[in-house]
Amino acid sequence: MAVSKQWTEWHLTPRGWISGSTRRDGEGNVWRDEPEERVITFVYQEQVDKAHPEPHATVQESWRSKTSTQVEQLLAQHGPCPRKL
Repeated sequence: MAVSKQWTEWHLTPRGWISGSTRRDGEGNVWRDEPEERVITFVYQEQVDKAHPEPHATVQESWRSKTSTQVEQLLAQHGPCPRKL
């Protein structure tokens, strides 16, 4: 069972990476609308549990545009998903 599970959605747009919805310990979920011009979304998550007291970070793709041809170009231009909450 997780002692701490925090996350942030990161949306890649032509303007760069934009922070989306989040979950923070003690604050709960804060929901934000996705930017209309997003081409891909990742979730960066940090989790701590009793078996692994050191934070374990993961990045997972959660959505990708089916119509945009810019995904690879924008990833090359703006870099990978930010690894921060």
